[in-house]
Amino acid sequence: MVLRLTRRLGTARRIDLGYGVTVSHRAFTYADLREAEATALRLARQSLPEALAFEAECLDDEDLGPEHEEALRGQAARHLVKLILTRFGTGWTGVETEAGAPAPLDAASIEAFLDLFPGVASALHAALLQPWVDLEQEGNASAPLPDTAMAEG
Repeated sequence: MVLRLTRRLGTARRIDLGYGVTVSHRAFTYADLREAEATALRLARQSLPEALAFEAECLDDEDLGPEHEEALRGQAARHLVKLILTRFGTGWTGVETEAGAPAPLDAASIEAFLDLFPGVASALHAALLQPWVDLEQEGNASAPLPDTAMAEG
């Protein structure tokens, strides 16, 4: 008998962020995710603080301090959230404009939301990627069992 996790990768999802805020998105593929990650990393390199960007140009990658890598990862994660929601987001609830109208799910609103509630970015990042993390942890479902006899050769 083979057991594996139920994959919710091919369906739309709704993520509850608490305080009455939910975000919905349509399904995206692993290739979509990897392309968005590459774009997010490129954007992160372009949007590093000036001092870190100058240091990165002057030094080899292995000579950069840990603060550079941490800043780069943080910027990339934030850009990844914005990219995924801009490309695949279908709506959100619980987010309003100053006038009290529902806020549109667009790049400007996402940016303002992440600026006002910075802790939400990491929670949203984790929730968006969780199905893919689960899939990677599950491993190769068609791999031989550990007790399968293998030809010696």
